[in-house]
Amino acid sequence: MDTVARVKNKKIIRKLSARTLGARKKKNIISVLAIALTAVLFTTIFSIGGSIMQSSTESSLRQVGGRSHAGFKNFTWEEYETLKEDGKIRDLSYNIVVGFTENPELNKIQGEVRYFEDQDAKNSFSYPTTGKMPEKIDDIAMSTIVLDALEIPHKLGEKVELQIRVHDEVVEQTFRLCGYWEGDKALRAQEILVSRQYSDKTAPLETTPFYEAENSGDYSGYMNPNFNFSSSWDIEKQMLQLCERCGFDTTKVDYGVNWAYGFSSVDPTTVMMLVVVMVLIMLSGYLIIYNIFYLNIFSDIRFYGLLKTIGTTGKQLKKLVRRQAWMLCLLGIPTGLLLGFLTGRLLAPSVLSLLTNDVQIYSANPLIFIGAAVFTIVTVYISCIKPCRIAAKVSPVEAVKYTEKQKKGKKKRTKKASPFHMAMANVKRNPKKLVLVVLSLSLSLILLNSVYTMVKGFDMDKYLSTYMVSNYMVTDASMTNFGSQYTNTAGVTKEFQQELVKQDGVKDIGNIYIHTEYHSFLDTEWNNMETYMQEYKKFFSNQDVAGEIRQMRESKASNIDIYGVNKEAADKINLADGKLDWEKFKTGNYVIVNSFEWGDHTSFEHPYLNIGDTVMLESSSGESKAYEVMAVGELPYALQSQWYHSAMPVAYIMPDTEFMARYGETQPMKTIFDAEEGKGAEITSWMKNYCEKVNTDLDGKTKADYVAMFDNLKNVYALAGGFLSFILALIGILNFVNVTITSILSRKKELATLEAIGMTGQQQKKMLQFEGLLYAVLTLLVTCTVGMAVGYVIVNAVAGQMAIFTWHFRILPVLLCTPVLLLISVIVPILSYKGAVKNTVVERLRIAED
Repeated sequence: MDTVARVKNKKIIRKLSARTLGARKKKNIISVLAIALTAVLFTTIFSIGGSIMQSSTESSLRQVGGRSHAGFKNFTWEEYETLKEDGKIRDLSYNIVVGFTENPELNKIQGEVRYFEDQDAKNSFSYPTTGKMPEKIDDIAMSTIVLDALEIPHKLGEKVELQIRVHDEVVEQTFRLCGYWEGDKALRAQEILVSRQYSDKTAPLETTPFYEAENSGDYSGYMNPNFNFSSSWDIEKQMLQLCERCGFDTTKVDYGVNWAYGFSSVDPTTVMMLVVVMVLIMLSGYLIIYNIFYLNIFSDIRFYGLLKTIGTTGKQLKKLVRRQAWMLCLLGIPTGLLLGFLTGRLLAPSVLSLLTNDVQIYSANPLIFIGAAVFTIVTVYISCIKPCRIAAKVSPVEAVKYTEKQKKGKKKRTKKASPFHMAMANVKRNPKKLVLVVLSLSLSLILLNSVYTMVKGFDMDKYLSTYMVSNYMVTDASMTNFGSQYTNTAGVTKEFQQELVKQDGVKDIGNIYIHTEYHSFLDTEWNNMETYMQEYKKFFSNQDVAGEIRQMRESKASNIDIYGVNKEAADKINLADGKLDWEKFKTGNYVIVNSFEWGDHTSFEHPYLNIGDTVMLESSSGESKAYEVMAVGELPYALQSQWYHSAMPVAYIMPDTEFMARYGETQPMKTIFDAEEGKGAEITSWMKNYCEKVNTDLDGKTKADYVAMFDNLKNVYALAGGFLSFILALIGILNFVNVTITSILSRKKELATLEAIGMTGQQQKKMLQFEGLLYAVLTLLVTCTVGMAVGYVIVNAVAGQMAIFTWHFRILPVLLCTPVLLLISVIVPILSYKGAVKNTVVERLRIAED
């Protein structure tokens, strides 16, 4: 045997592999299709995933306002020098805050005046494409968005007059435009660049650490260094390690990681979901590819036995089988990559249109195709391990005598010889084959049912409650544009409200007002607040929250929101405890207080004041008044300001009349209203026209807008899940077809013998049909039992954490697919049988003996 093993046989192995494949061309079609479909799945998933990541990253980078991996806020020069010495960061650059714009024309824009180093300006999407960076003391550069708001032509040398809030004082300055760039509305803030000379003169660098400064809201004179790490993997962890190396106290210094990078902080749930999808695809590919090679080994087992008799070693047989697999991959993988590329291009726009409205990039990165090819090859390799071992261990004598039969054990006499009982006996012959086929068919049904359960589980009412609680809502544009600042003087104008009441069919007009103030807590309030802060810290221990809580403890005060509502808006309040008596409430002596709730983070939920407690609130003139808590509750999220004010978000609700008396006449933050039946289209048209043409500072939304967004969300899941289910169904059907054809061909002699001893062709057809039906019935049983449990796990892993999802038991897709599955299980055996009995009984017996 050692002598044989040393013989040069690579050419012979290659020739045998090629000829073996050539001898079973029809079987190879299924093999190539199986490999191609596996490659299609990997390519499509990778290309869509890559497109989502690239588009989402680019969009998120703009929302964040920078490309750097991480950075610190509000540093002194001394702190910067310490950071600069660290050798594990690169591309370090910084900007210095001078102040914030106060021009009335820029009320809708968050204009930030800063000095930027060139690198940081480029990373912050704020580098002049026309002109140059500011150098002289009166030089300035800005985006076209700021220029347009100031009604300044896009022309270098133009005068720019700015009012800048620096150290709580407004400085007026005239600059000369030295550079500008195309503005990006996706950016949360519009940067306005000045020279280092102007920065040093107007807002010299601070020497007191920011966390020790008396005015925690004054950022002028502090620098913000930004930098990259060697990789974007788990930036959060790298940042904490950097703070430790530099000796920075993470509860005091303000650091940030760029969440736009997919792995800025590793989310175990996301990683697990990716692993599950990859395993699912590999499993589906494995089920058919393994089965194909497994059945091919047994259909050619006499051939392998004969090779063994002439001295072929087990190792050589393994090479023979594996080489056949690689030759099939050469045909299947390129086909799959091409089809996957086309499928990805087809599906990606639909997915991206929902997930990333700002930037849509289709990724054709070569790594996508390399990765898909590698994963497909790995799937094929794993699928071939067992078939290779079977071929290597084949006994020459047993191989020549082989026919597919029951596994060893006690033989049981079959009392009945009906087609059904014979079919059951045939199905039991090879339990492994049975399991593989049933599992392959079940997989697609389980996934399809899971996708249906997920899509049907999305609750439109829950979705709309986040955005709309009426048919129409109009707000000041700054409420929906986080690149601007909402002020108490902004809001829905009187002109709009006057026109609104004139519209025929408008009803239930509700107004919500807001006033934000710095509130000093009474001893009773503070004792309760201290208790809840302890609970809060257990679940939110990040440095931002820790710093805010520290400041709250020092001052026993915090920013709070005070809402004013009329009767129609008050009807929308979600009450957790108590009742709202409007007649009593509108006397102006009562308020409603919110409770603290942190959703999935904790079950802890409790108001910091109880019904009957007293709270002291100050008016705009500084006059204090005591209010009794009537109830515990809050406005729906859609009606809140949605601006972050405090680590412990305290909010009070009072009637609009009392609100006006305390804080003066002001415009409502939001106005909601409904339409009478049959008047919706007319009112929608009027509102859209007013907000788009009459007053562009207003933003109008309809329930229909969010219903369309909700439908898009469902469609994306249905499209992606439906496609994956379709491919898995094709793989399952191919597996069933392959098993049926191979089984019938390997049993030619058996079928011919049965016919020779009196079994009619009709009886044989029934037997084969019963075999197919048994596969289908077992598939349905697995799907409706174990499959439902597996589906529950899949659905909850993907959608269970979404607030708009509610799980309900669903089985409709399985019921709809049942007739199709049964039809396939009946037709395929008949077609295969017709191909196998073209010759006479005598001819088939002779062929089988050859």
